[in-house]
Amino acid sequence: MLTRGQFEEELRRLGDEVLRMGSEADRMLDLAMQALTKQNVEIAEQVIAGDDVIDDLDIRIEMEAMRIIALQQPVARDLRLVGTALKVISDIERIGDHAVDIAKVARKLARDTFFKPLADIPYMADRVRAMLREALTAFVTHDLDLVRRVVAADDEIDDLFHKLRDELHAAMSRDANLVVQASYLLFVAYYLERVADHIVNIAERVYYVETGKLEQLARTHKSQS
Repeated sequence: MLTRGQFEEELRRLGDEVLRMGSEADRMLDLAMQALTKQNVEIAEQVIAGDDVIDDLDIRIEMEAMRIIALQQPVARDLRLVGTALKVISDIERIGDHAVDIAKVARKLARDTFFKPLADIPYMADRVRAMLREALTAFVTHDLDLVRRVVAADDEIDDLFHKLRDELHAAMSRDANLVVQASYLLFVAYYLERVADHIVNIAERVYYVETGKLEQLARTHKSQS
């Protein structure tokens, strides 16, 4: 068995790897939105190829977490931390998948003329990425105030999604020629909304590590709003 100091160093390295994976997912989201707004197929292909990096990190972190559980037999908060790392990387992997989904839409729309300037979707993406960075920071700093901020920010993402959905449905009803493009843009909004849900999952897991309570904070927040 390792000394306490050595064990804490292993936990720190595990957290660093989770943060690295989350930062890679954030980078993929950024590039996917660049591919969409700039209608750049090369950037879209870069995002799609980058999914292998996320998958490799997912496997490596899972193996490391399982090694720690098997050899160090952590208990209490330490066990919650290692178990949470396993859950968090699953959500990050899905975030990477949705970045790839957005990149594939960007590739399909690369030759289109957008029927209106893209503003709401990039704004939504910026807010989602801010949520992701705050959730990852909360994971490594154990900051419950950041957890609450992430959960509260999800309301804005839901509102943005509903607004975009209504606008795009209206555009499709108004002009049948816009159905394909508007449908793809609606997919992007949906993917971003799903990314936000995965980020809330990460925040809820951080809350669990620090409190020992596994709660659906988003549902509680909405019922109190």
